Amino acid sequence: MKKISSKRTLRVVAGAMFASATVFLTATPALGQANKPIVMKVAFPAGGPTDTSARRIQAPLQTLLGQAVIVENQPGAGGSIAAVSVKNAPADGGTLLAAAGNDLILAPLAISQARYKAEGFKLLAPLGDSDVVLVTSKKHNFTGIDELIEHSRRDPKAFSIGTWGYGSSTHIVAADFGEKIGVQYLTVPYKGAAPQVQALLSQEIDFAFLSFSGNVAELIRTGKVRVIGVASQKRNTHLPNVPTLNEGKYLKNFFHNIWGGIFVPANVPDAVAIKLNKSITEVTQRDDFKRYLHDTAALPLQPMTLSEAASFYQSELEKVQRIARNINLEPQ
Repeated sequence: MKKISSKRTLRVVAGAMFASATVFLTATPALGQANKPIVMKVAFPAGGPTDTSARRIQAPLQTLLGQAVIVENQPGAGGSIAAVSVKNAPADGGTLLAAAGNDLILAPLAISQARYKAEGFKLLAPLGDSDVVLVTSKKHNFTGIDELIEHSRRDPKAFSIGTWGYGSSTHIVAADFGEKIGVQYLTVPYKGAAPQVQALLSQEIDFAFLSFSGNVAELIRTGKVRVIGVASQKRNTHLPNVPTLNEGKYLKNFFHNIWGGIFVPANVPDAVAIKLNKSITEVTQRDDFKRYLHDTAALPLQPMTLSEAASFYQSELEKVQRIARNINLEPQ
């Protein structure tokens, strides 16, 4: 029998290892630089629903991906500061955007410094959906939406309404509300849900449309804010005794919701995006995340493949852009 030299053996083994590594790298695309963490930029301040959802998936996501995941808040300008930052990052999946989908679509339509197009992003996976509730500071005690509208029409300058900023989802809801009831409120912009809620608590503002979440439910339960109604077709199961805003005699066909998701620039390769989609979806379909959604009064969205997410995002683009046209939203 011919003896194989040790050098040749080493070459054969090394060649096999290289081939295996090549197959592995082809099957599992790298996310960003392997020795650097993945950065998930949140478009709003800490404490809001988008931020808490991002932090909830952070640890399990980094376990699945085998890379550290850092959550970084970058609020301001209706979420566009974070969006532009992610758009300008390398298209390697190493920088993610956690944002309210409505705001990502709206900001380029309303904010001149938002130098991106909503079509320039790819939805990886939804995080959840929330009803929108109209609440007042506790100094008001309206019996319902009809009384609030009647008071507003008599003296619109007496009331102010807070939003997440010009062109944000809550600004669109507030503008649509004002347009439908024929009232132009004093609108006060904030950098996100958390400071908007604080302004209600300190009675800096009279009204606000809020994404209905666990902390908002607690504020309502304890009487720190007063709820007027839900901007939906049916009552929220967490607020069975609270009517929809469409149950009054003045306001009809007023339906709004706010959904969050994880995005990357549209030029991130599909192989990378598919890996991220599968990992994020696995995390959001776990029982502990579903419990978190239920406990925070959020509404789960169905799991989506990357192509299904693209179809959903396209339909949302068309819907939000149509509302923006209806209220004559222009960049400022």
